[in-house]
Amino acid sequence: MLNENNLVSKSKTIIDLKNLDLNLQELKVLDVYLSKINPKNIDTAKVRFTKKEYCDLISVNSNWLKTKRLSKYLQHLFNNSVVEWLDDEQENFKLHHLFEEAEYDKTTQEIILECGRSDYVRSMFFDINTCGYIKYALKNTLYLKSTYSIKLYLYFLQNRFRKKWKIALEELKENILEVSDIETYSQYKFLNAYILKPSIKEINEKTNLEIKYFSIKKGNRIHTLEFTCHFKDTNELINGEFKEKDIPSISSNLTWDEIENDMEYGSLEYVIAEIQYTFKSVNKKEELNKAELGIIKELYELYGGRMMVVASREASTYEKYSLYYMKELMKTWVMKGYSAEDVENGKR
Repeated sequence: MLNENNLVSKSKTIIDLKNLDLNLQELKVLDVYLSKINPKNIDTAKVRFTKKEYCDLISVNSNWLKTKRLSKYLQHLFNNSVVEWLDDEQENFKLHHLFEEAEYDKTTQEIILECGRSDYVRSMFFDINTCGYIKYALKNTLYLKSTYSIKLYLYFLQNRFRKKWKIALEELKENILEVSDIETYSQYKFLNAYILKPSIKEINEKTNLEIKYFSIKKGNRIHTLEFTCHFKDTNELINGEFKEKDIPSISSNLTWDEIENDMEYGSLEYVIAEIQYTFKSVNKKEELNKAELGIIKELYELYGGRMMVVASREASTYEKYSLYYMKELMKTWVMKGYSAEDVENGKR
């Protein structure tokens, strides 16, 4: 049975994939797939759907859908590949299937779906702590009726810490909505009427977010948009999905040797211990409070533990040690396209 309250853990690498030819229904199939796997266990890569579940997602009556037609729908999903760039200049690349295998058993009326088996694709689904991820209840995207609504919802969720921010109109069109090459949307009035207004209205009505926006002119043209993002239930922790019990309790009395030798580098426990140790050393703060621990957990999910470790150490070097400064560092690195490995190797 499809459970709308299941959690989707979606890596930044999946969110940032460009030029995928996934339609609205297939985006929902992807989210349901993510809600059924355990991102910490690669053995869960094969996911079972009932035929009715799958048909409901693609808006087709399962009683009328013949097996040959079902195979055509699955073929469209399988035609999507992702690009792995093999060098910084993006001159060499390798293509990988996002989904590798599907099997249908007419007797049981079950579809078994498996994501791509290459290390590159598997890391998108099962190494999410390294690349960062966001987490949300499936119901937040399951009932949206536009691909643009889903893209904007994910964009707003990624920027949830900022509460209020600005983005250049052209950047929004090119990198978030992927409509910069559609002539109709070269004029803001059409972009606003056909995408922004209806999508944000739908997000406000059907998700856990409340979004407001207004346009900013440069000369006679709309140049920038300013967004304000709030969560509807203020009792929830930031994304409303994880609970306080998910945050490990780490002693503030650990020595540096104990952190280095007894904890896994880049794990949430390691990150909390390092930040707590540094706060104690630099800011003379004995213990992190619940709000700070919640922010660390969210940053960990968004950017990954390895990048957080680098940000923590760089922040302490420049004597600007705060969670806000760490967040700004990581946001800048991600905007430049740097991975955790890049910043560990000194890219800035």
